[in-house]
Amino acid sequence: LLAGAALADDPKPAEPGPWKFGEVLALNLSQSSFSSNWSGGDKGSIVWVLTSATTAERQFSRRFNSATSLALAYGQTSRQVEDPADPGRRTWDVPDKTTDQILLQSVGRFTLDGPVDPYFALRAESQFQDQSNPLGTLDLNPVRIKESAGVARVLVKNEDAETITRVGFGFRQTFGRTLLSASPRTTKSYTANDGGFEWQTDVKQPLLQKKVLCTATLLVFQPVVYSRSNALAEFDREALAAYPGREAVKDFWKATNVNLQSTFSAQVTKTLGVNLFVQWVYDKFDAAANVDNSQPLDARIAEIDRGVRKAGQFKETLALALTYRLF
Repeated sequence: LLAGAALADDPKPAEPGPWKFGEVLALNLSQSSFSSNWSGGDKGSIVWVLTSATTAERQFSRRFNSATSLALAYGQTSRQVEDPADPGRRTWDVPDKTTDQILLQSVGRFTLDGPVDPYFALRAESQFQDQSNPLGTLDLNPVRIKESAGVARVLVKNEDAETITRVGFGFRQTFGRTLLSASPRTTKSYTANDGGFEWQTDVKQPLLQKKVLCTATLLVFQPVVYSRSNALAEFDREALAAYPGREAVKDFWKATNVNLQSTFSAQVTKTLGVNLFVQWVYDKFDAAANVDNSQPLDARIAEIDRGVRKAGQFKETLALALTYRLF
């Protein structure tokens, strides 16, 4: 897809104009239910995901472009289970969170009609509910903010398609809370900072004679500095002394982060569509992990191990969507 975009005609020179806004709301639904004596032993489920995609772009002058996007998503799954009070019946369990995203991106790009355009960008992300801690749930945790600057190149830009790639250096800040106890409910705040080189490519491309729209983002981040690296090395010394069979994690933060996500959308009618979302993430050590050596060792091990993912993470969802385009 990227190779094909690169071979396309050069984009036309930027022309100043008014704000261009976009807003799409979508509700993905899936439901099934079975009687308790169903011969196959299947159990029902209800899956729902509500998403919102807001965009705002303006070419202020021939020399400056601003583009901002806000993506929100939240979804849950509820399943049929055996009723503890009556094993012969089925009931619905408490819904589990399956989708959760808050992502704000804003890019200012100086359109100088040269081979590349200088840019500066702000990215902020969080989630509505953090359920990673077995002690309980925290709202809007953690919050990650990244400021970056570098050079960008527009490969394709027309009414239907757009491909922009950029390379730069970014600094990331993490503001988080960790739950120390459930009763009484006790939390502790922490921060972490890192910086490194970034490469991001954003693609919007119609496929199959414009029957399907593909939107994709590839984000690669190579950390070079991390504010908690010394604390992580100290943790390793204590953890390996207590548990000699453990693997050292002090250098995991240096691994390249990769986040590739693609959405394929097909409109069946004006309001009914089919969405396929695919995401692959490689983040060997989550910089949002709380590396706090003042906590007991076992608590630190549990916290840091939750932030270690030595294999890539994959997510795929396919659903019918009720879509409403505001503008």
